Amino acid sequence: MLFSWSALAENDALSVSHPPQNGLSGLTIKVCGNSAYPPVSWVNADEKIDGVNVAVIRMLLEPLGVKVDARQNSNWRRCLKEAELGNVDMLSGFKTSKRQQFLTYLDAPVIRESIYLYYPIEHPLVFTDWKSLASLRVGSLMGDSFGNKVDAALHEYPNLELVSTQDQNLLKLADNRLDVVPMGKLSGQLDVQRLGLEGKIGHTKTDVSDFWYLAISKKSPLVKWLPLLNQRLDRLLKDPSMVLELVERYHQIYNADLGFNGEFDY
Repeated sequence: MLFSWSALAENDALSVSHPPQNGLSGLTIKVCGNSAYPPVSWVNADEKIDGVNVAVIRMLLEPLGVKVDARQNSNWRRCLKEAELGNVDMLSGFKTSKRQQFLTYLDAPVIRESIYLYYPIEHPLVFTDWKSLASLRVGSLMGDSFGNKVDAALHEYPNLELVSTQDQNLLKLADNRLDVVPMGKLSGQLDVQRLGLEGKIGHTKTDVSDFWYLAISKKSPLVKWLPLLNQRLDRLLKDPSMVLELVERYHQIYNADLGFNGEFDY
């Protein structure tokens, strides 16, 4: 209940500051996202991108009269390509130099994501550095990024396997067909639980912790409204409890959709 009242109050305040006559009213924008990072970002049963980041996009745009089209039937790699082509207006993700060639990022980060290594429970790992993983069978999601330095190291690995869904990686780990998969702490716990792999897969922390940002395709009409959107986002994120409330809310939504009621380590 705390989330509902605080979010609505903030949206109302922002709407007063920037009424629908700003030229954005009536615009429909297409969004997409990474399907493998609940509760921050995932594709729900209705084939729509869901989670914390899309909620922030809606809070940012809908009070201005903008319609958000969240339908998605593609993976993350395709989402990025569609943004590059201008078929998608907005998404969220880590900031990399490659993505900055076709995306304009809003200034304020939305949420921090810690990256963990997941491994078969009978073959535990202790993280030292990324070079030490080079001899292992490593699984990674197509289009995923952990920062420029780590991405460069990963793509030098001789046994790097790229897949379109994180489920493939986790099931391979459980069958000992992979040695390690880097993925988010938040999403990893939920995915392991959803697939019934608790007790089969372990995890350990790495030295990577990065932020999710909102980003606009450089071919989108939203680009010219960047100063306004930055101002609105700053005001939305001014209350640090807002994102924590969203994480809790979308964790509950994700678990409810799956019929789960498990504990979650934030």
